[in-house]
Amino acid sequence: MDLSSNLALFYVIIAFLSPFGIPLGATFVIIAAGSLSGTIDDYFFSVSLIFFGLVMGDIASYSVASHFENFFTEKLHTYEKIEKKIESGKDIFNKYGALGIFLGRFVLLGSGAPLNYISGFSKYSFRKFLAYSVSGELLYVSIYAYIGFVFKESWVSLFDVISEFPYLILLILLAIFAFYQLKRNL
Repeated sequence: MDLSSNLALFYVIIAFLSPFGIPLGATFVIIAAGSLSGTIDDYFFSVSLIFFGLVMGDIASYSVASHFENFFTEKLHTYEKIEKKIESGKDIFNKYGALGIFLGRFVLLGSGAPLNYISGFSKYSFRKFLAYSVSGELLYVSIYAYIGFVFKESWVSLFDVISEFPYLILLILLAIFAFYQLKRNL
């Protein structure tokens, strides 16, 4: 095996394990993959490999959660308060889960894995899960690898800015929520 095939295998393995919630720095690896791409063909090859690994990981983590759903619900059904919260959580997820699944891939970094498990536990439609997951993962890989490709020399400092982006969005959303609550109460 030469270096490029080792690197390709590394991309697929990291991408496959990431949707399980294993903290392997997938975003960092995706940006680095874009940075290491010498040509646009290399870029598309790397993006394809990582995309394939992420989608397979999403499917696998959804399937694991779906398979073990009965085990967890049997354990939790012994607690009446928790059972009611589980049912209301499933209803909310079935109503708004698609947006979360989609955005959890590339905007709310780190929330993809929990959403994979929640989707499986709640028996969310696999077809819908796959459609939103695939479209979100495609944007995730394309955007972050392209950032690495374009900013080859300074991608490490860009990664620091990008890793803080979800917190910035959360703070903005909290500020908007606080503003509307204040406005409503006054």
